Amino acid sequence: MSDPLLPKLLVRDHMVDGLFVKEVAPAVPGGPATPLLMVHGGLHGWWAWEPWLGFFAAAGWRCLSMSLRNHTGSYSVPEADYLRLTTADYTADVHAVMRWIGRPAVLFGHSMGGIVVQKAAEAQCAAGLVLVSAVGPGQLGKIRDKLPMDRPYWHTKEGARALWFREIDDATLDAFHPRLVPESPGVLNDYSGGGVSIDRDAINCPVLAVRGEFDRTPVHAAPAIAAFYGGSAMVVPDAAHNLMMESPSLPVAMRINQWLLGNVDGPALPAPTAMPR
Repeated sequence: MSDPLLPKLLVRDHMVDGLFVKEVAPAVPGGPATPLLMVHGGLHGWWAWEPWLGFFAAAGWRCLSMSLRNHTGSYSVPEADYLRLTTADYTADVHAVMRWIGRPAVLFGHSMGGIVVQKAAEAQCAAGLVLVSAVGPGQLGKIRDKLPMDRPYWHTKEGARALWFREIDDATLDAFHPRLVPESPGVLNDYSGGGVSIDRDAINCPVLAVRGEFDRTPVHAAPAIAAFYGGSAMVVPDAAHNLMMESPSLPVAMRINQWLLGNVDGPALPAPTAMPR
């Protein structure tokens, strides 16, 4: 039985130029007018944002989470082509969904998706950027050596546990790992060497960078990304790379919602700096 005190939500699936988009929104409009578009990181899909879709929709936002090409629900490309993709290809996917939305959205980007949404905002108007455990602009420097280009990039179950989580139980990991897809090394190599620069003057929206204190992935520090854009940073205690899926998920979402209301849909609020322990 549904809780009558909770807002009713509309859940729909869309295909936009072959790209899968999950929509979760208030059934009765009346909240913020600006939509949220969420873009996943490497190996993930639209489902990486599942823990936050319901929260932000219940808070009044129209939420859309997409899968990039060759990821969950979206169209497939031949492996030879997939190996050679670049950040620009994924950025084109985001542009397609942004055009379909038809108005500036706040772009959420996780990890690899962080640099993709920065490139998208560089060329097409965005209402805001929320960069979660994100790769920053190439001007911040190299983050790792190049990967082999002869095969897609992949993680074993234990590799995923070690790289992306601070704490995850076996049952949750067993459910999480089969949802991953091998990633294009072309995209990963494109940005990892610092080659994907951003024209900061073209980013004319508020920026929030969020990162877990225990993130072990090679991504740029949230304060460095925030400083590059003159934005805000939030460091989350007791969280790692996939912080949307860990215990601090709800408190972080609440702080992001506060930032959105103050910087995208209302008067400015003090910038978040660090989450309380």
